[in-house]
Parts: sequence; C-alpha cells; structure tokens
Amino acid sequence: MRRRQHPILLANMDDCLLGVMYPKATDRAGIPVAVYSADMIAARLRDQHDMSIGEARTFVTDNIETNELGPGTPRLIWAATSEDFGEPVCKA
Repeated sequence: MRRRQHPILLANMDDCLLGVMYPKATDRAGIPVAVYSADMIAARLRDQHDMSIGEARTFVTDNIETNELGPGTPRLIWAATSEDFGEPVCKA
C-alpha cells in the first residue's frame, strides 16, 4: 500500500495560507502543494521582528521562497497587477 504524502506547511503561518495546488496528472510525485501569500508573510515579519517592509520581502525571497524541500515544497505568491507583466499579448 502506498503511503499518502501531505504538503509541507510553514510553521505558524496558517493565516497566510491561501489554498492548495494539486499536481498535474503527469507529476509522478503527486503531492498537493500549499500556497501562501508572500506579502502576508512579509507583513508578519515586519511587524513581529521590527523589519522594514523591504527587509522583510528580501528575507522571504532569500530564505523561504528559494528553499527547495523536495516534493510538497510550499509555493509563495506575490500580489501583482497587470502593469507588472507589460503589454498584453491578446486583446479582447
């Protein structure tokens, strides 16, 4: 019997959890992935550790976002607007 594997969760960041991403059918690992708000994590670090928002964002990028923990590694999403992506390719 195959042991069920669960996503890796970030400690004490439940209120920053946005949801879950399920693997594609072609993904052999087949482990769902927890998705967190990077902005919310940075705001928490700013407030709890007396950091500037820039320092907190850098910490999230350097120490959490780039950490590869194997199958089930959490994903972080930064808020964005359409201006962050440039000119749209398809216009409706």
